[in-house]
Amino acid sequence: MDINEQERIDAVNRYIKGDKPADIYRDANRSKKWLTGWVDRFKTGGEEWYRSRSRAPKKHGRKTNEEIERVIVNIRKALIEGNEHESKYLGVGADAIQYRMNELGFSEDEMPSASTIKRIVKKHGLKVNKRERYKRVKSKKRYTLLNPTQIDEVHQMDFVGPRFIKGYGAISSLHLIDVVSTRVHIEQFGSKHMDNVIAFLIKYWSKNPIPRHLQVDNGMYFIGDFKNPRGFSRFVRLCLYVGIEVVFIAPSSPWIDGSIENFNNWFGSKFWDKETFEDMEDIRTRSLHFVDQHNDLGAWKKRNEKSEQIEPVRILKDATEVNLNKLPLTDGKMHFIRQVDSGGRINVLNEALKVGEEFISEYVWATIYTGKQKMEVYYRAKDQDVAVLIKEFDYELNEEVEPRRDDIWKT
Repeated sequence: MDINEQERIDAVNRYIKGDKPADIYRDANRSKKWLTGWVDRFKTGGEEWYRSRSRAPKKHGRKTNEEIERVIVNIRKALIEGNEHESKYLGVGADAIQYRMNELGFSEDEMPSASTIKRIVKKHGLKVNKRERYKRVKSKKRYTLLNPTQIDEVHQMDFVGPRFIKGYGAISSLHLIDVVSTRVHIEQFGSKHMDNVIAFLIKYWSKNPIPRHLQVDNGMYFIGDFKNPRGFSRFVRLCLYVGIEVVFIAPSSPWIDGSIENFNNWFGSKFWDKETFEDMEDIRTRSLHFVDQHNDLGAWKKRNEKSEQIEPVRILKDATEVNLNKLPLTDGKMHFIRQVDSGGRINVLNEALKVGEEFISEYVWATIYTGKQKMEVYYRAKDQDVAVLIKEFDYELNEEVEPRRDDIWKT
C-alpha cells in the first residue's frame, strides 16, 4: 500500500469517527473535494475503494475527430439540461465543456480549443442565449488605486435579494469573492442586517485568510446610518480591528464591483432560477454544492496561471473573545470612491467636503487615516498612470483611536 492510499484510509477513518471535515482535509493539505470524493468512494462498498482509478478514457487510443465531436455534443446537451449532479451549475460554455472532458479523463492534448468547441456547438444547433455579463467600463481602473495580482489581496462582498421562497418567506444571500482567484463563499440569511454580515465574516475569517482590502457598496448593512457625520459602523470597526482596509465604491456605480456583480448574475441564472427551494436550510445545503462547482471550475480555468498568495497569511484567532458590541476604533485606513458633485464636493460619511470645481463629474479616491486623523483625496486623469494628491483635510475624531493588535491573528 502506497502513502497516498494510506492517507485516504486515515482521512476516511477520521471522518467516520466524527472529526470535522475541514480539520481532516486541512491536516492532509488537501481540498474539501478530495475528502468528499474518497468518502463517497468508501460508501460504494468496494473492497479497494482507496485505490486510484485511471483517469484515461475507457476506450484507449487516440480518439477520432468524430468521437471527440460526439463527446462534446453529449456534454453540451447534458450541461444545457442541467440534471447531472456533477455539472448542474457549471454553465454551458466552452470552458465548462473542457472542464467536464478533463473530469471524464481526457488529456489536454485530446481536448479541442475553445474556438473549435464553439464551431461544433454551432454546427449541431446547440447555441443558447449568452448570459448578460456585467458591463465593463474601460476607464474603471482610473477610479481605483487597487490593481490586485495576489490571492486575498482584494475581496469584494455584496448582498443579493431579498428573494422569496414560496411558502417560506424572504431570503438574502451574502456573497464574497476573491478578485484574483475568483473563489467565492456565500451564505443565506433572513435579512440584510449588519449582525448577519459580521457573523458571516467572523465565521469566514476564523477558517480562511483575511484579505488586505474588502470592497463593498454603500448599503446601511455596511456603512451604517446616513445621518451622523464621521460615524464608523460596527462593520467598519471590525475590519479596522482585524487589519483590513475597507473600500466603499461610488454610489450607484456597481460596475466598479465587477467581479462580485458577475458572480451575482451567475448565482441568479445558474442556481436561483433553476431550483425550487423549500426553506432556509434547503437553500443553504444546496448552495454548498453550487459553490463547490463554481470554485472547482474557476480553479481549473486558472490552472496555468501563477498566482501568489499575499504574505503573511492571517487567520482570525479566538474569535469568541472579540467583543462585537463594543469594538474600538483602531488605527488603520478606509477608502471611498466618490464622484464630485456640481458644487465640487464629495460626500464621505455624511459630510460634504470641497475638493474643487475643476473636478466636477469626475471620480476621486479619498482615504481616511484614523490614526493620523487626516484625509487625503487622489485623482487620476485620463492621460495619467498614477493618481495625484489633490486635497488634504484634517479629520478630527471624537473618540480615542487604539493601536492595531497583532495578537488577534494566527499565521
